Amino acid sequence: MSNYFVLECYGPEDEDRAAIGEIIDEPEVSWNLGRQISDKVKTPIEVHLDPDEPGVLLPMFERNVLLMRDDMLAVLRACGVDNLQLFDAVVVDPATSKRHTNYKVVNIIGLVACADLKKSVYTAYRDPPMLDTDFDVLAIDESKIADVSFFRLAECVSAKLVHRRVKEALEKSVPMLNFVPPEEWSG
Repeated sequence: MSNYFVLECYGPEDEDRAAIGEIIDEPEVSWNLGRQISDKVKTPIEVHLDPDEPGVLLPMFERNVLLMRDDMLAVLRACGVDNLQLFDAVVVDPATSKRHTNYKVVNIIGLVACADLKKSVYTAYRDPPMLDTDFDVLAIDESKIADVSFFRLAECVSAKLVHRRVKEALEKSVPMLNFVPPEEWSG
């Protein structure tokens, strides 16, 4: 049984969920490479919801940028997660003109190469498999993780992994998050 889970946010099953549309003046930086962003980023980063996909606002969105709601970030900080670079954001609903200022654009610092490639099922686009590997089955080698409780997987940066302790704290406080066991995740 793994101590790590892939963090996702699918939203409620019985309601439509809002979706990210346009990012206004999107900064030209790499948000998924696990590196500190040293370029000047104009804040707040304005993110518009997609007017064709109205619905419930989620605690986390990811489309070009990773957005997290302030209450989710507070739980992560309380769990000792300290590898996040945060940028003020405003989420705008174009249908109502409402501006939500309780989100941040998040850059997760640090990639961890911990996929057990002998036990995983995947398609790699480079050798060694890094950044954009497609996993059908992901196996994790926890001995390669050290003491990190929240990180992007180096082999597939779309995967955000959280330690069981962080998962349990988030489950208590932040609804609509999903925690997928690595062996059940594909991406």
